[in-house]
Amino acid sequence: MLPNNLISDVEKAVATRSSEIVPMLRRITDLFLVNAGHYSADQLELYDGILKTLIDKVEIAARAELARRLALIDGAPRNTIRLLALDEAIEVAESVLAQSNDLDDDTLVNCIAINGQKHLFAIATRNKVSETVSDQLVEKGNKIVLGALARNLGAAISDKGFGTLVQKSTGDDWLSECVAIRIDIPEHHFRQLISRASDVVRHRLKTNNPSLGKIIDEILPFNVTSTENMTPDASIDYQMAECVVKSRGLSETTVREFAQEKKTAEIVVSIAQLSGLSTTEIGRLFFDTWSSPVAVILKAIGFHLATLDAIYHSQLLSGEAPRNDLEQTKAEFVALRRSTAERILRFYRMRRSAEFPELSGDTIWN
Repeated sequence: MLPNNLISDVEKAVATRSSEIVPMLRRITDLFLVNAGHYSADQLELYDGILKTLIDKVEIAARAELARRLALIDGAPRNTIRLLALDEAIEVAESVLAQSNDLDDDTLVNCIAINGQKHLFAIATRNKVSETVSDQLVEKGNKIVLGALARNLGAAISDKGFGTLVQKSTGDDWLSECVAIRIDIPEHHFRQLISRASDVVRHRLKTNNPSLGKIIDEILPFNVTSTENMTPDASIDYQMAECVVKSRGLSETTVREFAQEKKTAEIVVSIAQLSGLSTTEIGRLFFDTWSSPVAVILKAIGFHLATLDAIYHSQLLSGEAPRNDLEQTKAEFVALRRSTAERILRFYRMRRSAEFPELSGDTIWN
């Protein structure tokens, strides 16, 4: 139980806006965590009231610290954890939204309604997501959120949700693949997705998931007439490029130099090594029409906009104009926080490893 003198100190600090408020918040949290999960309803209510009072008086950094400490604790003060989850600062809300078991669906749905895509992404990565919550994520989420939800083994998706996912994935190869490999996707939605998917997506699904081959052929037979676009890096000597990269060093500056010299293989090898992905996967993403994963990878490894631009232009022929995908990728890159990009990368590695342990470390976007 909280000592009476500590409660008095809290009241005094709040009343005078004392510099002791943040240390006091840490002390109260320390005391709570000692017996977390074993408090009576009255004791929880007391802690809840004090923590809420202190939260209102501290800056983002202190709120974020509290959120991280309470996020993994079952039986956290209900109103406090809800307040942290609904905080408009993603630095505060992220850990609670992604990890706390003390949030109910009403709070999560409310958060989706009032906050932005970074909050939605955190919710989409929870160990368990109900159909009620996933329906709202599908309705309001961007491509990154929808991809995270589709790849989340613990997310329950309704029939209506799958229908919307299929509709929103049309024309987006990456998102189409994320949705297509859900083991619980109803067959009628899978057939609709495949009928709309590009030849590239159908080929990848058949290659990476042989069990889907028969049904894909039934829906829309696919014959590969050329492998040039399917495996753009097949004829590139990555072993030689690895030697070059090793000799010149692994850095953003070196990659920008490779771009200026139009050394495609060295660019791919460098980004693969910096991101921890395979050259096959990086080659496919960076040779194809650029989309969200490119922005995520380059932001996660700490590259700057000028380097992104140089890499893109290194692939263009003399006099060839950039396509619309460059501007879209640059806009997503600028809007994306590096910490969020790093989290996305970690999330997809984890999910890929869980779904296909034999492919762990090979690819995460397909």
